[in-house]
Amino acid sequence: MDPRLAAAPVVPAFAEAIRPLTHALYVGGSLASGDYRPGISDLDLCAVVPREPDERQLVDLHRALPGADLLHCAYLPLDDLHELGREHLIWAHQELYRRPFGAIARAELFAFGLTVHGPPPADLLPPVDDATVRAAARDELSGYWAGASAKPELWQQAVYVDHGLTTLARAAATIATGRLISKQEAIDDLHRHGVPAELIGQIRRRRAGETVAVSPADAELSRRIMIEQTARILA
Repeated sequence: MDPRLAAAPVVPAFAEAIRPLTHALYVGGSLASGDYRPGISDLDLCAVVPREPDERQLVDLHRALPGADLLHCAYLPLDDLHELGREHLIWAHQELYRRPFGAIARAELFAFGLTVHGPPPADLLPPVDDATVRAAARDELSGYWAGASAKPELWQQAVYVDHGLTTLARAAATIATGRLISKQEAIDDLHRHGVPAELIGQIRRRRAGETVAVSPADAELSRRIMIEQTARILA
């Protein structure tokens, strides 16, 4: 077993439960990059399946697994892997959705993904070139996060401050260099994007498990930084 899995015992348990339905199972995100924080970080998995699973079976399986609240998994049928925009079944936030498994998520698997079982990602998934990854990072800022930045009330929640600003720094690095960086690297880079030390410290503390409330002033500052720096990065 890959030693990185020791930090998240729920993943081997999930792999055992899901194995009859899967051809391969991969882990991306913070667990694979070495940036995982138990109880705080999401677990981002990708299962390649012979055919699309029964939706009710998936819901029952995920809900029956103890300690899996933060476990997310995309289900990609073997004969439907190539189109980046194609929607697939994805379990996340305790619900089953249909969403694309996009370029950045695929690039993470190639760069540092962890193979739980099955052949390595490069044997099954089509390659994703730098231009496609950079375009996906631009789309993330100009799409979802531009919409979120137009809603001041969202930034009163710590999850939007923390995730939004780390996404800003990660997207900036990818757009500039084509390289994927971890959340910790992104936090270390936040000062380059005009984020003051006090706000960076709050993000670090929440990431360490502390409860740190977002003040109205910090909410508005974070939203303004997101708007201004996104415009600069995309210019």
